[in-house]
Amino acid sequence: MKTKPNIFEHIDFKKYLTAWRESEKLANPGLTHEYLCAKLGQKNRTYFSDVETGRKNVGPEVLNRMIKLMNLPENEAKYFRALVGYGQPATCEDREFWFEQLIQLNNTPKKIVDKKTYAFYKKWYHTTIRAYLETCDFKDGYQEASKKLYGRVSPKQVQEAVKVLKSLGLIAANAHGFLKPTEKILSTGDVVKDELLRQYQLSNHEILRTILEKDEPKTHDSTQLTVSVSREGIERIVKRVKQLRAEIISIAHKDETKAERVYKIAVHVYPESRKE
Repeated sequence: MKTKPNIFEHIDFKKYLTAWRESEKLANPGLTHEYLCAKLGQKNRTYFSDVETGRKNVGPEVLNRMIKLMNLPENEAKYFRALVGYGQPATCEDREFWFEQLIQLNNTPKKIVDKKTYAFYKKWYHTTIRAYLETCDFKDGYQEASKKLYGRVSPKQVQEAVKVLKSLGLIAANAHGFLKPTEKILSTGDVVKDELLRQYQLSNHEILRTILEKDEPKTHDSTQLTVSVSREGIERIVKRVKQLRAEIISIAHKDETKAERVYKIAVHVYPESRKE
């Protein structure tokens, strides 16, 4: 007896297509790529496998035929459309839009990511405000917080961020009624999906760009390096970056002096050329 793959456990439509095909083939050994391509109106007999491996994109007409071929009910069909949109976006904005759709459409117990967690990582200033609360006695001073954050976050945004942080249990009132972080250090760990980290980093890049363009306040320290190294060399560099990150976390965790300001520390390692 075949077991239909759970579409709501998938974030990659290509992997779902493979899982669906393998499941269908258990009940129908004669199911071939040629048959699937014919059903999708494709003369190219490798089209379906090309889609599975990412060599071909899925157009609107073929997408409709795929949904009909897989006999997806309405809720699964909507989710599959979002999967395809997320898997082959035209812009970063498209990718973010379809990711939000995936979260909204997934109402099963096993979700790709919790909606509240997504809400936290969607805005760069959530982590900033959380860290800011460590530096002051805060109850509901949204206007003051906005000023202290150089006006980059509006009072309304501060209020909304506090609400999100409370709902996630990341801040709580202390014995004096002041809101404080519930943990000294917040780390994403392994449970946060790559897409959340990607969107969070993109939002941080936007605020960094603003700081660099205005050069205000003149308190940032920025340096960049471009180097040519071997695979072994970059592996050593990445290892040292991770060690540096661990050391920074340790320093912040052991810092017994009252925090005075919030700082953002970012190190990125990415290739600028392809291998020969």
